Amino acid sequence: MDGPSDAEKLPVTIVTGFLGAGKTTLVNHILKGDHGKLIAVIENEFGAVSIDDALVGENIKEKENIITMDNGCVCCTVRGDLVRALLTLKDRAKKFDHVIIETTGLADPAPVAFTFFINPEIAEAYRIDSILCLADAKHIGLHLAEEKPDGAVNEAVQQVAFADRILLNKIDLVNDNLLDDVIDTLKSINAVAEVIKTTNSVVDLDKVLGVSSFSIEKTLEVDPDFLDDEEGHAKAEAIENAAADGTDDASKTAACTDDSHGHSHSQINRQGTTLNEPAKKRPRKKKHDLTGVSSVGIVAEGELDFAEVNTFMMKVLQENALSIYRSKGVMCFKDQGAVKFVFQGVHEQINFGPSSVMWGQDEPRVNKMVFIGRNLNRKELEDGFRACIAK
Repeated sequence: MDGPSDAEKLPVTIVTGFLGAGKTTLVNHILKGDHGKLIAVIENEFGAVSIDDALVGENIKEKENIITMDNGCVCCTVRGDLVRALLTLKDRAKKFDHVIIETTGLADPAPVAFTFFINPEIAEAYRIDSILCLADAKHIGLHLAEEKPDGAVNEAVQQVAFADRILLNKIDLVNDNLLDDVIDTLKSINAVAEVIKTTNSVVDLDKVLGVSSFSIEKTLEVDPDFLDDEEGHAKAEAIENAAADGTDDASKTAACTDDSHGHSHSQINRQGTTLNEPAKKRPRKKKHDLTGVSSVGIVAEGELDFAEVNTFMMKVLQENALSIYRSKGVMCFKDQGAVKFVFQGVHEQINFGPSSVMWGQDEPRVNKMVFIGRNLNRKELEDGFRACIAK
């Protein structure tokens, strides 16, 4: 019996892009849009302290419409969580119109997309509508040119290469000559993806939802081994078993820990071989290398001193402009009442101000700060931030 047609499957938009490109801002723009769709969001954060779910949660009508996967990268340690999250959404009584997966800025999109082809139950229920890549016009050139150790993948390059639509964001921060150079660079990596110029991730929603722009043929041109077994990334049997029994010790999920599906399937790839058979010897694929990359998550109760935070953050970001890719936080300041402040940083460039959401009357005033980058000094960052608590 033939399976469901693509029109019957739930469309999924995978939002990628390097750290600080504007992914969460785009997701919020979509959620606030006048499209009449019931959208579920799957959030992935690199690090154990979750920030993005709070930032997106402002525009989610019901908490059950958002699932957070933290403490790892969606294309690596939490692949089992992605499977569980998708199966959980599929089995809920509420029927969604669209799913958005916001990956961490360090995710390689290939194995994320691979999930929709290797798991039969997911392949039967979902289809990839598009892979959107947010590119920060000011910083993307720096990340694309970053040299990696031999055999390692450049995540920013992979994100651009696999996209079927590239949202070139923050164009207001660069001049026309630099903008043209950036577009030429993006086109040299991915000549077929449409490049859409944006500011503050504002885009016509008709260009990002229901576009059916994902092409497996195009993906195979970028990565001919996409539908083959991958060492370290697509151990399909292990992922399937983890999804079935919930025992994937390497994966910790904030919202999908109760799995009662118990499914077991024989898995066939496009070449017609079972994936648990010994794979033919082939060249090793490039690994998703995060050597030296870490996430420092800090949680501190109490009210912060505004001047102390300002001094600390300016010093940290100026001294580590290249090594700190991304910084973000939610803060509570002394003498500011119930005003909740949001901090967003990309390298040394920051955006900091009051949120539209206030601290709840009984909500603990807990400050959260996350730094993501290479060779971070955890103790220095933790001690410095905690020292900003008002005396």
